[in-house]
Amino acid sequence: MDRRRCLGIGAAWVAAAAWPGVQASAGAQRWVVRMQGDLGLRALPLQLAERLGYCAQERLELLWLPDGGEDGWAEDAPLPQVHVLPFDRLVRRVLAGAELRIAMALVRTPHLGLGVATAVRPVQALWWNQVRIGVPYGQEAAARLAAWVLAQGWGVRPAPSQWWPLEGAAAAEAALRRGTVQALAWGDPLLTRLELDGALHLLADLRHPHQAQRLLGAPLLCACVAAAPTLFEQHGDGLRRLALAVQRALRWLSTASALDLAAHADLAGLAHERATFLRVLERLRASYSVEVAVERAAVQQSLRLLAALPGGTLYQAVDGQRLLPPRNWTPA
Repeated sequence: MDRRRCLGIGAAWVAAAAWPGVQASAGAQRWVVRMQGDLGLRALPLQLAERLGYCAQERLELLWLPDGGEDGWAEDAPLPQVHVLPFDRLVRRVLAGAELRIAMALVRTPHLGLGVATAVRPVQALWWNQVRIGVPYGQEAAARLAAWVLAQGWGVRPAPSQWWPLEGAAAAEAALRRGTVQALAWGDPLLTRLELDGALHLLADLRHPHQAQRLLGAPLLCACVAAAPTLFEQHGDGLRRLALAVQRALRWLSTASALDLAAHADLAGLAHERATFLRVLERLRASYSVEVAVERAAVQQSLRLLAALPGGTLYQAVDGQRLLPPRNWTPA
C-alpha cells in the first residue's frame, strides 16, 4: 500500500478518535480494524459507530490499521481483527486462500457513477468507441461495472486502451478538466463535487438502490465487515457487540438531520466543505444497509453479478456458502 493511502486511513482514525464521544470505557476490549485507503465512504457506518460512542458503550476500542492487500490476510495478530472490504475484493481473497466470512453488511449498492464531461453532450453510441474513460487505479470492479453499464445502455464495448487508471481524486479531476479523459467512472465525494461544479454530466448513477437495481439486479452486497471463522468462535461476544454498535450507527445515519450529519464531514475529508458533504450523503444515504445482518440472497446475487460482468469467469465457481457466517452465529 502506498504511503498516501496509509496516511489517509491514519487521518480518518485520528479524526474519529479525537471526538469527545469515543473515549473507551475502563476495561474496553481492543479490536483491530483493517481497511485499505480506497474505500471512500463505504466504511462510514463503522467510523460513525466509533465516533458516536456506540463502540465505547459496548466496551470496545478500535485500532485502525492499513490492510496488507491481497497477500496480507493472515490472522495471526495478537488482537481480534476484522476487515472492511468491498465484496469483490473479499471474494478474490477467499479464492486466493483466505479464510474470511462476512460478519456485517455495510453497503448495498456500488458507490459509483458513470458520467461525461459536460462539453461533450449529447453522447451517442459511436462516441464511446473514441473516448478515454478514467477509472480508479487498483479498483478492478469500477471498470467492469462501467463496461457492463455501457454494454447494457449503449451496446458498446470500449477497448482496453480506452480505460485510463487514475490514482486519486485529484488526478481524476485534473484529467477530466484538461480533456485527458472525456468520461469518468468514479465515486464520492469527487462525483458529487464535479456534478455541483457543472463539470460532469451523470449518465448512470449506481449509488441509489433503484437505479442500481434496474441496471444490476437486487439485492446486492457491495461492502462488508469480514472476519476469520475462528473469530466467530473465540470472540463471538465481542463481534456481536461490534455488530450492535454498527447497527446503531446505520440507524442513526438513516434518520440524522443535516445539522447532525454536518458535524462529521471530516470523516470524508470534507471538514471545510460541509455543504458538499451533505450533498454527498443525500446521494449515498439510501445505499447503506438497513440491517447489519447478512442476507444470503444478497450474497448470491452479488456473486452472479460478478460472474456476469466482463472478465468475470473467475467468480463463476464460487460457493456463496464459503462467504456466509457460521450457521449458529447471528449479529444480534
